[in-house]
Amino acid sequence: MDGKKIDGHRHVLCLEAVTAGSKLDAARSVNIYPSSIEGRSEEINRLKGGEWDRKMSDFEENIADLKAAGMDFAIMQPTQTMFFYWAEPAAALELARMVNEYTARGVRQHPEHLVGLATVPLQDVERAAKELTYAVKELGLRGVVTGSNINGQGFDEEQFQPFFETVEELDIPIFIHPNNPAGTERIGKYYLVNFLGYPLESAAMAAQLVFGGVLDRYPKLKICLSHAGGVLPFLVGRLEHGQSVRPEAQEHCKHPFHHYLRNFYVDTITFRADTLRFVLEIMPEGHVFMGTDYPYDMADTDPVGSVKAGVTDENLRSKIFGENLSVVLDLS
Repeated sequence: MDGKKIDGHRHVLCLEAVTAGSKLDAARSVNIYPSSIEGRSEEINRLKGGEWDRKMSDFEENIADLKAAGMDFAIMQPTQTMFFYWAEPAAALELARMVNEYTARGVRQHPEHLVGLATVPLQDVERAAKELTYAVKELGLRGVVTGSNINGQGFDEEQFQPFFETVEELDIPIFIHPNNPAGTERIGKYYLVNFLGYPLESAAMAAQLVFGGVLDRYPKLKICLSHAGGVLPFLVGRLEHGQSVRPEAQEHCKHPFHHYLRNFYVDTITFRADTLRFVLEIMPEGHVFMGTDYPYDMADTDPVGSVKAGVTDENLRSKIFGENLSVVLDLS
């Protein structure tokens, strides 16, 4: 992977799974946002959704757009509608298998450009662990993507710990994309569910992993966060101060908050050069990777230009472009 420019946040969608899921629940199979989102935003998403779905499901067009944006390689993660956390567990497992086999086929057809991540039915952790093992060992997928919560339940809850144990045993990274963000009843207008809800959701999830002791139980976890970690880099100081003065934030974890940044990796989606430089200052060396959020309208359409604008050091640029993620995913 030397010298390759890698998109570490790129989406894939399996139309077969969309069709199958729509027979179970037509609304939830296509809607990534809760019902409280304001109608204007739903209307715009419906208008754009056909193009997005085509680009996510057509590997040839996806790769052509990848090259046009100046990149060589992509980490393909199933988009949020491919999580199916709302479905009955057995059905969710079948849908996840459809998605994983579809992603794996695309990777086999284009190994020079793609690797894939699995999706798993985390509403049933035993099924999720088995599907992840199959996806990695049999299908050749290189990691797993999850939402930031499972039907409102956080990853610090005991029921999810066997999943993290499996992830650590398989020695693969977890890409966690915000979903079902908290507080949507207050931010339904203006697409703030995406602009603000998602970044806050990522930080809340990361704090739950730290304060819940998950990263002490499983210290080898490699967790990749979308949207530059959301607001997490900006709140590390507040979280650490709070931890020092509040016993409920100390009871389950062993170290100051910044210690656990070594477990987190974040993409470059900030849309401002000065913001990207701040994120690079906060995160440990080697923990920032290039990403786009393709094909959505909240994507960075010129990620290479964004990195160049924010980073003048050529060696650091090379690491962000591809080297850092190559290490995380063992893309030798």
